[in-house]
Order: sequence, then C-alpha cells, then structure tokens
Amino acid sequence: MFTFHLSRSFLAMLLVSLAFAEDFSRGQACKGGTIYFSAHPVDSLLYQQPDLFHDFYVYKCLLSVVFTTGDRGIGGNSSQSLEVGLEAAYAYMAGASDKNIWEETIVQINDYNVTKRNLKGTPTIQILYLRLPDGASDGGGYRVTHSQSLKKLYQGNIRSITTADGESTYTLRSLMDLVASVIKQSEAQEIRVLDFKAPVPNDGELDSEHADHAISARLVMDAVNGEHIQVYLRGYAGNFMRHLDPTMNATHSDFFIKADTFFQYAEHDSHICHTHEECYNQFQERSPDGLSQDVKYVINWLEREYWVS
Repeated sequence: MFTFHLSRSFLAMLLVSLAFAEDFSRGQACKGGTIYFSAHPVDSLLYQQPDLFHDFYVYKCLLSVVFTTGDRGIGGNSSQSLEVGLEAAYAYMAGASDKNIWEETIVQINDYNVTKRNLKGTPTIQILYLRLPDGASDGGGYRVTHSQSLKKLYQGNIRSITTADGESTYTLRSLMDLVASVIKQSEAQEIRVLDFKAPVPNDGELDSEHADHAISARLVMDAVNGEHIQVYLRGYAGNFMRHLDPTMNATHSDFFIKADTFFQYAEHDSHICHTHEECYNQFQERSPDGLSQDVKYVINWLEREYWVS
C-alpha cells in the first residue's frame, strides 16, 4: 500500500512539474532582436556595455542568457543576490521606477526546465538563468559544486555538469542543443558573446581570461556553426581589455551610463566595489594577488568596451 501511494505521489509531482513549465517558443513576448550570452550575471554590465544600454534605449527585443551563477563558489543566497543585482541594473536601464518588478516563469527548452524572468510592463526584456556552477578563473571549479566547470565539460574531462541548484544535468551535446534552440526559437537577428578567441587558461593560471568567459563564448559559436544558424554574431573582449586604451572617460555619457548601471548591480554583490572611488582604490592595491581580477580591475572595464572579430 505504501509503495502504491509513493508512486502515485511521484507521478503527481512529475505531472505538476511538466504542466507548470511553459513552452519557451510559445511564451516569447517578442521575437527577433538580440541575445546577450554571458558567463556570469555581471558580465554583460562590464564587457558588453554600453552596447547593451543602446539596445535598451531603442526598445529592442532583448534576451539575456546567463550560463553560470557567478557566485565564486559560495552558492546559496549569494547566487540569488547576484541575480537580483542583474535585474536591478536592467530595470535601471529600462527606466523602471521599481527595480523589483520581475515576473518569473519556468520554461521548457528541449528536455529542460529553465528559469525565465521578464520585467513587468516591459515584456521585451527577458533573462534566462541556466545556473551552472561557477567554474573559477582557471576552470578548476569549486569544491561546493564538486569541482565541476564548463571548461572541464568542454574539454571532455567530465561527461556532464549539474546545475548549482541540482535541478538539471547537461552533457556538452545537450547544452549546445539548448543554446541552439534558444537562438532559433527566439528568431534572434543578432547575438552577443564574450571573447571566443581568448586562450582557455591552464590549471592554476589565474591572471588570464576567466575560463567561463572563454568557454561560454565557444559553446555559443559551436552551436551556431553546428546548426548553420544564420545570425549576426559579435564578440566582446573580457579581462584582456584592461591592457588596451580606454574607450570612455568621466566626460563621456556612455561612461556614466555604464558606471551607474553597474553600481545598481554592485549593491547586491558584497565582493565588488560599490563606488567609483572604491573601484579606483582597489585598482591601486599593490598586491596583485590580494584581489581577484573581477574585483581589482573593475575601474578598467568600466572605461572600456572592445569588439572581437
């Protein structure tokens, strides 16, 4: 009798889960426009700005796809806080008076349920969170998520990767298929990725491009090329651009937009600078190993945006 009730309960839960998930292709408030793929919640604000704001400004249909939690291996409330930060920044760019007016939907893409959030009153702005584990700068992963990383998956060192919330497990093939489905079902005209030409760091190499940046960009490129998707693709320089000349300064309107938007996010990230002065002071820190790149060089990235072709 107990076995019967357990099976029936499990079946009921499964049916509820399937019924709850909305088909992604049918639930799109708009199609066309641009998809911004990033490795971490903060990436589009640091590396793909001010282009991102310019798309907001003309009310383009925008979908942001975030591969990993970006939580530096902390997990839990930290992951949630970074998502809230990204949403606060996007709401700010959209001119929303309330930063906390996001609606959540679970959408089904291929065989996976994925969290989608859209800004109330502005259905053209949507975010998909894949919530894969942050892979650490060198791609070695963090112990809290069993040292999983996109780098290890891409290079064949692990067969699959499980999301930080434990809800889904992807193989490299199924992850690329999901990316391709997102692009095709969104009917995107343009897609933005991080630096797909950046060398993938070796184990223990912490001063190069973040492994999640390099691998997430390659995954999207491989999905586009593998499915022969006709779409305009643009890459953006990541950590490396701190070595290049600034493209904006404090007298440039794009700099103010980029900095102000970033600081909306920073209110929810305790590990990163929260004011222009604090960012500058962290850059002046004499010990290069005392701060991770995503903290130390923020001021450099706020002053720059470079395309990769």
